[in-house]
Amino acid sequence: MDLEETRAFLAVIDSGSFKAAAEKARQPRATLRRRVEALEARVGIALLERSRSGVTPTAAGELLAREGRVMLREQRALLAALREVGDDPSGDIRIGAPAGLGPHELAVLFGLFQAQFPRLRVHLRVCDGPVSELIEHVDIALCCGRDKPPGRWQTHPLMPLREGLRASRSYLQRHGVPETIEELADHKLLGWQAPSAAPRRWPTFDGGDLAVEPVLTTTDYNVLRRLASLGFGIALLPDAHLPDLDGEDEALIPVLDGVVGRSHELRALVPEMLADTPKIRALVEHLARFVAMLREPRRETPTGVGSSARWAHMSAHP
Repeated sequence: MDLEETRAFLAVIDSGSFKAAAEKARQPRATLRRRVEALEARVGIALLERSRSGVTPTAAGELLAREGRVMLREQRALLAALREVGDDPSGDIRIGAPAGLGPHELAVLFGLFQAQFPRLRVHLRVCDGPVSELIEHVDIALCCGRDKPPGRWQTHPLMPLREGLRASRSYLQRHGVPETIEELADHKLLGWQAPSAAPRRWPTFDGGDLAVEPVLTTTDYNVLRRLASLGFGIALLPDAHLPDLDGEDEALIPVLDGVVGRSHELRALVPEMLADTPKIRALVEHLARFVAMLREPRRETPTGVGSSARWAHMSAHP
């Protein structure tokens, strides 16, 4: 598909008319009209409905507009990546992380990465849907869940996740331990808002789900874990079986283990057209090593060093 024709088509539908598009782009109206007509001839179908009040896209035009925007974003991202190709990873790299990913993990990840690749400048974007930010705002997205989004991506599994119910010992001593799903109705429930999940439908390991009425639902894992550790209720939490980096919260106890919850994974998604650039390859490999390191027993550091300082020590001495 011709890029200039696609740009002209998008300019016209975004502006609503050839005249407005020409004025905004500072191009002759005839040039834009010629390019759009050439594009329609190329695909063999009308892409615009023309009227005295302006233009609107046909169904085919709407589809082409969606794909065309992606194509132009990919082209801009590829050109930017090509300018930074060299022997060592360098330049800017944009990482999208889901809201709630542990701040300690992110801090250590950045520290180790910066120490290994000092010529790279990291832009970290924390949001609810990092996959939707790909190309436009991020080069690589970390995401949870089993569903693969549509598009041309490379997927790199990082670690298994197991969603399940957790509560503090103090909460269970006060309110009792539910032995069945039905008994959950007598408890305060706190929910993690997983991607593409209904907040009032919790998954079960047999493939079904159950209706719930959580007193709180959030995408922020850290807030949810802290509330559960303070005894505010039973929380549906993702668990990567990583070590506790803080050691400040009360340990959480599984509830209805293997009954309520599901298994999925943390993954890294990369646009195919960026996958072979040095900085993306370096980051994907670094993420795999970082996750493996997190899942290993802690390294020893000098006596008296606390949890946070221990991880800072690792960042400074990778």
